[in-house]
Amino acid sequence: MKSKLMLELIALTSIAMMLLAIPAAVTAAGPRTGTMLIHIYYNPDMENADLPSTLDINDWPLTSDWIAKWSKAGSGVTLQEYKENGLMEFDMNNQEWPTGWPGMYDPLDPRMAAATHFRKAIAYLTDKAKIMSDILKGFGIADQTPLTPSLASFWQHPNITAENDYPYGRASALAELAAGGFYLEGGLWKWTGGEVLPKLKIYSRLDDPNRRTAADYLVAELRAIGFGDAQIDYKITERTVCYQYVMVLYEYHIYTGGWSLSADPDYLYDLYSSEYYFGWGAPTVGWAPNYPGFCYEVFDSAASQLKYAANVSVAQSASWNATKIFHDMEPIVPLWSAAAVKAYKAGLTGVVNEDGYGVDNAYSFMRIGNTGGDIIDYGFKSEPEALHVISSQWLWDWNVIGMVYDSLIGRNPYNLAEWVGWLATDWSVGTWDMGGGKKGTEITFTIRTGVKWQDGTDFTADDVVFSWQFTKACGSGVAWNYALVRDMNSSWVSGVNQVTIRYNKLSMFFLASAGGLPMIPKSIWEGQFPDWNTTSFNPSTVRAWHPWTESLGGGLTKMIGTGPWIFKEWVSGSHVKLAANTNFYFTAGDFDTLMINSFWTSKGDATALNATAYDIGRISGYDVTEVTKNWGTNAIWCDFDKSGKVDDIDLDLVNTNYGKVAG
Repeated sequence: MKSKLMLELIALTSIAMMLLAIPAAVTAAGPRTGTMLIHIYYNPDMENADLPSTLDINDWPLTSDWIAKWSKAGSGVTLQEYKENGLMEFDMNNQEWPTGWPGMYDPLDPRMAAATHFRKAIAYLTDKAKIMSDILKGFGIADQTPLTPSLASFWQHPNITAENDYPYGRASALAELAAGGFYLEGGLWKWTGGEVLPKLKIYSRLDDPNRRTAADYLVAELRAIGFGDAQIDYKITERTVCYQYVMVLYEYHIYTGGWSLSADPDYLYDLYSSEYYFGWGAPTVGWAPNYPGFCYEVFDSAASQLKYAANVSVAQSASWNATKIFHDMEPIVPLWSAAAVKAYKAGLTGVVNEDGYGVDNAYSFMRIGNTGGDIIDYGFKSEPEALHVISSQWLWDWNVIGMVYDSLIGRNPYNLAEWVGWLATDWSVGTWDMGGGKKGTEITFTIRTGVKWQDGTDFTADDVVFSWQFTKACGSGVAWNYALVRDMNSSWVSGVNQVTIRYNKLSMFFLASAGGLPMIPKSIWEGQFPDWNTTSFNPSTVRAWHPWTESLGGGLTKMIGTGPWIFKEWVSGSHVKLAANTNFYFTAGDFDTLMINSFWTSKGDATALNATAYDIGRISGYDVTEVTKNWGTNAIWCDFDKSGKVDDIDLDLVNTNYGKVAG
């Protein structure tokens, strides 16, 4: 996608905050299918072997072997491509010698400067071209920074390219090591003055064959330049073991990490600023988002300017600066984002291929109906760790949690820059006067009426305010979503079915923060933690509480949301079972309408719910200089980005999505 197109779309949607309204349901019936059974596996190959015989849909990008198998006629499987909003990387511990040194980065500190050379040597030993060709076999896009390809085209510094991204070479790696004062002597790598380097503690995830093989390649390269058994401690192990040593104890040097990421670039601050390491109590208090421990004031400043940018131009400038600093320091080695393919059983209708995330999403699970037994059989390649709406941090936890709990707004699955109203029907973004000439962001949401919690009680504006305030009270280290409310100044019920939240700073990204936080029922959570807003409150007790294990009666647990699916049971090593929420505030038909309208405006369809050669011909037939807002109906149909003209941007949308069909 051209940078011009990205710029115009961002300007249109981020500033105007376009609303895609879902019609109010006449008969709220929830999902078309009565039950969802999530089958738990321990690697993607085990999962994929059960599709399509047992599973209807999978959860993980396919390897090339599975794509080849299921691309054949009669396979019984449908494949859908997408560009993943995810990142695989070699995380490096910037607080552990020799990949780092404890404390805030000081370029005058000889060990910290040397560690930067060591990390760059690791980058030069990472053969991304080989990973792309031999492991991913064309189904991946090499990353130069933590920004995924869909973001990088606009938000990444333009001087950072694949060609200058630490091109693979042992000679270059050795030169970096020498520049840092490292040398090989007597079969051991040493540092200035004869100090023998410690064993490199390298952890690789057992549950992901692609990352495991990438780590194998790196270890082979380290051995090729002289790192022997005395200086390599390579462990291929379970995810839980990796988590303990990497993200709790911080006893590692290199780890095969991975993220499922937002469609906004402000996560650069939330994942890599020193606040999200030292500010979260790391390394003495367990988990912190910035577990690589990259703590550099110069980067912090640039990333902060991005996070708290009031408009697109300021945000882009700050993002360019932040990504340039990041690339120069190489605190991690970004590897790839999947040029991904996910799969579902042939003949399944209602599937939505969401930009950035693929076919297994809330929109699909509302609409799927023809499973042959009123059950959606969904595969997980890994088991959830917890189903804790406040503290859970793993993808598979949230793949369940996100179906039970709602947020105020969500993203248009065909255009992630546009917002869809969920628990909120409308919103407005403005500012408030903080005094001293300073202004902060103020957002007011109108709450949807008639919504029920899954236990039948009313969802109210009080629940929204409580959700914001309770999450903030839990704080860093306990609340996984703490970043969304960290800068909240105050929030309150501001009118009939209205709530307002104020932030202490200005940011174009705060709508996503306030609107994207999962809502929790005040009655249940305040009942469990009545002292939550007092000085006696101990947030660690929140993490220790497991509401999905406690009965509420009537076949329900205390894991209660307003979402389309009701939690029923989790049998470790076997499955998670969900039931359709037949009192949900939308019908599957509402989502049919939304998907059709979203596809029409976002994907370049002027005619029949798919992008075809006919659409290209219609757009090409209009003279841009002659078309005005007084067009006839046909011309209006071709203005897909609502810019007020039919132009190359609209043509790009059709070309990009040629052949795709609205679910």
